[in-house]
Amino acid sequence: PTTDQKVEELLAQLTLEEKVSLIHGNSYFTTAAIPRLGIPALHLSDGPCGVREENDLYSWNFANWNNDSSAYFPALTSLAATWNTDLATEFGIAYGEEAVGRGKDIMLAPGMNIIRTPLNGRNWEYLSEDPYLTSRMAVNYIKAAQSKGIAVCAKHYALNNQEFERGTIDVSVSERALREIYLPSFESAVKDAGVLSVMG
Repeated sequence: PTTDQKVEELLAQLTLEEKVSLIHGNSYFTTAAIPRLGIPALHLSDGPCGVREENDLYSWNFANWNNDSSAYFPALTSLAATWNTDLATEFGIAYGEEAVGRGKDIMLAPGMNIIRTPLNGRNWEYLSEDPYLTSRMAVNYIKAAQSKGIAVCAKHYALNNQEFERGTIDVSVSERALREIYLPSFESAVKDAGVLSVMG
């Protein structure tokens, strides 16, 4: 059977409670497992700059492990500033290998919002202010990282252009600006790179 057929078969066996448990976190960086169907918990890590140190299960506090080190990668703005898609591929390969080495299934990166103001507190984790450059770098990064056996999560879909009060900001944008500036990188991530996850 194909993957799609396996998924449909599993979905038919899940109870409503089990389905609901799969669409939200079990802790800050894990999803629920469904042992009776062989569905494992997924382990996620935040980290546009690499696999972050482990958190406590239910808080942003660090777990203070002594075996959770990894390389610290350059900010994505630095990567994009090279305009070097081959380097984006190398970055993605190393990033994927680090994630696999730390037992991660999904990495919450790359950050692909368009940099529109120097005051955005997350500019360092986004690639650039140029939709074409962001798309090309992200595609190579995503393909390479996912070739190592992890899923990456393109984020933050979409228009997350300021950090201050970002949960309550009403972004007003024209359809043309949305299509020409803000969405091309996400479209490329899905159509060209086959990204396995997108963060809203």
